[in-house]
Amino acid sequence: MTSMKQNNDIVQAPYEEAAKEISEAIAKAMEKSGYRYDASDATIGMSKSFGDVSSSIAFYLAKAYKKTPMDIAAQVKGAMKVPECVSEVTTENAYLNFHLDRAGFSRKVVSSALSSSDIVSVMGNHIKVTVEAPSINPNKPWHVGSLRNAILGDVISNLYRACGYDVERENYIDDLGLQVAESLWGFMHLGNTPEGKFDYWLGEQYVKVNKAIEDNANVKAEVAQVLALMEQDGTYEAKLSRELAAKCVAAQYETSFSYHIYHDLLVWEGDIIRERLMDKALAALERLNVIEKPKEGKYAGCVVMNLNTIKDLPPALAGLREDVRVLMRSDGTPTYLAKDIAHHMWKLGILANTFKYSEFMVKRPDGKPIYTTSPEGAPMPFGNSRIAINIIGSAQALPQMILAYAFKMIGAERAENSIVHMSYGEVDVEGGLSGRKGTWLAGYTADNLLKEAISKAQSAMGSRFKLSTEEVERIAKSVAVASIKFEYLRFSPEKRFQFTWERALNFEGASGPYCQYMHARAVRMLEDGGFDERLEPNADFSTAISDYEFVLVKQMSFMNSIIEKACRELRPNAVAEYASDLASTFSKFYENVPVLKAKDEKQRNARLALTSAFARTMARALGILGIDALHKM
Repeated sequence: MTSMKQNNDIVQAPYEEAAKEISEAIAKAMEKSGYRYDASDATIGMSKSFGDVSSSIAFYLAKAYKKTPMDIAAQVKGAMKVPECVSEVTTENAYLNFHLDRAGFSRKVVSSALSSSDIVSVMGNHIKVTVEAPSINPNKPWHVGSLRNAILGDVISNLYRACGYDVERENYIDDLGLQVAESLWGFMHLGNTPEGKFDYWLGEQYVKVNKAIEDNANVKAEVAQVLALMEQDGTYEAKLSRELAAKCVAAQYETSFSYHIYHDLLVWEGDIIRERLMDKALAALERLNVIEKPKEGKYAGCVVMNLNTIKDLPPALAGLREDVRVLMRSDGTPTYLAKDIAHHMWKLGILANTFKYSEFMVKRPDGKPIYTTSPEGAPMPFGNSRIAINIIGSAQALPQMILAYAFKMIGAERAENSIVHMSYGEVDVEGGLSGRKGTWLAGYTADNLLKEAISKAQSAMGSRFKLSTEEVERIAKSVAVASIKFEYLRFSPEKRFQFTWERALNFEGASGPYCQYMHARAVRMLEDGGFDERLEPNADFSTAISDYEFVLVKQMSFMNSIIEKACRELRPNAVAEYASDLASTFSKFYENVPVLKAKDEKQRNARLALTSAFARTMARALGILGIDALHKM
């Protein structure tokens, strides 16, 4: 197969262009017929029953004008100048049904797919977006629940990039939390000779520490002392905790990279404290009269935020028993909410970017560095985003809502409505996923999930495909990653689901491997046919527009609107569903339409061009899902 050409053009949108032409034609026909017309009333969409594009405008106007829908539809049709993209207009069941010019529309869709880049929309207009995920505590390995966070963050980043946003992928590291303090205590008292993968060793030790806390009341007090010393810049505990956390994060990135998930920046809580972002944030809040420091009562000596001062509180907040939120305790220690506010004031450019940055200890597989906030380094243009998207479990919905409304209290023009919480549900695995109890040790880690998927994929491929041992090993890992990611992404993010191998490794249904297989099949057809994309502009679709072919053309034409909608609504499952439907549509095309044995060279070239367009469209959809588009299976 000839290598596909790349350029910086935006993917064109043939369906959207056709719908726009049709909508304008309807508007002019309405005006000519004497009907008052609101463009938003023209319901237009691809129809499987009548035409390729249909409008139900006649039903909206029937009552107002006391006419039957059929009479209105017939009148509008008679007054309409048929758009250039349409071959025929009919009025079955009072719908205005537009039958697209198959040859012309097919040419546009194929040309668009073969000549465009991975950017499908200018919707983002280079607005900067920070996507924070997975922000997992640096003292244990990823489990299958935290993997969902990471996968969603990666796909949301891909969606925003595809829609023309400038995306910054951030991983927030809570190196000053209680869990890290417990791990540090364990390192100092239970053993400091790591064995095996560091995040596993540290996680196992964390479980032992919590057992020690249960058995000995003094340990809890000692951990509290360690935590206090960790938060003091320059102490032995502060330096050692950062070192342990960094090693754990580096080990977690072995997992991240195996799933093809990367970040641009690590932001450390310790650096937020050291750069005094907390003090700057509180000072800004005080100037805006958002916070107060009660001198008596329950919150005496604390710095608090009163939610009652927010106008138009949503019911979830208005009904809270506690309408006061503590930002700084009376002993001077900040709460998580205070840290989160400071972090987001930096994210959104409300606080100056005073961080120093350096390269992290590991690089991404693509050779690019991961940058990290650091005690030493140089200034860099991170932060200052217009939108901050946080991938955080549904259990944290209320704290995230409070965070968003804290910024509403601030009233900063760039901050209000710029904090987006993408909530996700749990992944069900028998036995639970508690890091504190250590049940992840039973095999519920992201690493073990992938290892099992690779083994199962090798078994399935060894009996199904003619491949060498080396090819099976290489492709099996890609198929395994695809099976896991697709299974995680096929459900709406907020839904709880149970991972099943039967669905994940299905080569004949809605799964990542099935989409990969259809792409590989298309590539094989193109190689066997010796297709050269440079000949595509000359492809003649006048004899290659059967129903199976045109259904595939229409399915490909939806891609732009699907991706834009998935981006606007934070619905990566829509892209997974689209990829699955596209694969199924191509399978029917493949089974029913002769391509390499077409009746003549003209028809053969047109069908090869259509196959190439499918391969490119599927590769683009899989790319957004973070899945390899395999050329051989």
